[in-house]
Amino acid sequence: MRLLSIIQWYHFAYMIISLALLGYGVSGTVLALGKRWLAPRFAAVYVASATLSGIAMIVCFALAQRIPFNALEVVWDPRQLPYLGAIYLLFFIPFFFAASCIALSFVHYKELISRIYLADLLGAGVGAAGIILALFLFRPEACLKLLAVIALAAAVVGALDRALRLPRWVVPALGGGAAAVVFALPQSWIALQISPYKGLSQALQVMGTRVLGEYTNPLGLLTVVESPTIPFRYAPGLSLRTRHEPPPQLGVFTDGDALSAINRYSGKREELSYLDDSTAALPYHLLQHPKVLVLGAGGGSDVLLARYHEARSIDAVELNPLMIDLVRNTYARFAGDVYGAEDVRVHVAEARGFVARSAERFDLIQVALLDSFAASSAGVHALSESYIYTVEAMQEYLAHLAPGGMLAITRWFRLPPRDSLKLFATAVAALKQAGVSKPGTRLALIRGWATSTLVVKNGALTQAEIASIGAFSRARSFDVAYYPGITASEANRFNVLDKPY
Repeated sequence: MRLLSIIQWYHFAYMIISLALLGYGVSGTVLALGKRWLAPRFAAVYVASATLSGIAMIVCFALAQRIPFNALEVVWDPRQLPYLGAIYLLFFIPFFFAASCIALSFVHYKELISRIYLADLLGAGVGAAGIILALFLFRPEACLKLLAVIALAAAVVGALDRALRLPRWVVPALGGGAAAVVFALPQSWIALQISPYKGLSQALQVMGTRVLGEYTNPLGLLTVVESPTIPFRYAPGLSLRTRHEPPPQLGVFTDGDALSAINRYSGKREELSYLDDSTAALPYHLLQHPKVLVLGAGGGSDVLLARYHEARSIDAVELNPLMIDLVRNTYARFAGDVYGAEDVRVHVAEARGFVARSAERFDLIQVALLDSFAASSAGVHALSESYIYTVEAMQEYLAHLAPGGMLAITRWFRLPPRDSLKLFATAVAALKQAGVSKPGTRLALIRGWATSTLVVKNGALTQAEIASIGAFSRARSFDVAYYPGITASEANRFNVLDKPY
């Protein structure tokens, strides 16, 4: 699943679940049809199946990467479905052979079936925990080799247990030799060939771009990239009227996409001026020196935005500890040790869970932009579920706001409008369920050419705050989509939509 998430997108990883079930189903069917021939030859068939399973893990993955499947062309290119079918078939093979070992054991050891079933479930549990540990230590491709070696080890154990007609020293020697061959295979055979439409692939096409480092754990493969020729200018939602240039940046890609930037920061406030020209800066023009909670801190841009506006304290929540380590340790000098500042507290936690456990109240809870523009626009996250945008999540956030505090959520703006409208409706539902009779008095929504920011206040917006929203938006050519009392003439003025969605 991790490998497919990296080379394609996350939703193809779910193929693995259906493939595992299909492998068990087909192996059972084959065994039922060929039981009279297979059962008497248990030892040979078991060893062969385990061996072929290990070999197929490597060979089938290598072959699958050489099939020119492109998920984004499925709609208009009829060749893509056969390509996908071929990949599905290749990935099915190792599951079939692995499942055959278990099915054969059930048939051969009928009197021990309960113990075998117990061992099967225990092995699945240990394997699930073990692969998580392995992903902390090794790259996903190396973990694939490790799984292949485990399958070969099962073949060796089966051969020794059934006393095949070979000297006892030959079997472990063959197994050890096979394991050595697996680990000695050229890395290029199974090197990850990431989709050319992912952000990392596109960034590496720029002359002079180089990978500074790759870091892996079960949450993702982080790739840090430097582009001195055409520098990264990652500033989501930046106003087209800005006069401020982003500082030099390092791009951090998660699973080949979902770009987050590490900004070069020397401690000078003026280096961060560009951040104030994004839609995400709106709540800082409505609050003075707020106590801030940033959910999804990533490379630290939202933390820097809070520091630019002189927030009196900042709590930064990030799910991936590797990302925090990159900013706080590996590239701390480049990033100005932003996560080591006295006014910043960093928490490794899931955003919604952290809020639910917290006993504190905040003046501003800011939900950062969590995915890439390209992936969002292409709809590759259409099947994803995110529990930080639900009605219940918003109720949790609102319950942790100080009186007059604000919740700000920034999302990519797409046509036709989707995320911004769904977020607005979700906020209305959350406020109504919290007993607010007039939720419209607490909401404001602005949009730029690329992002929209929703602000939900713990209390009614004042006339002074409404005026500040208008002034902030006009100065940066952002469109006000909603605030209490808005008129039609005030909307759709700068980034004009052809249709009144």
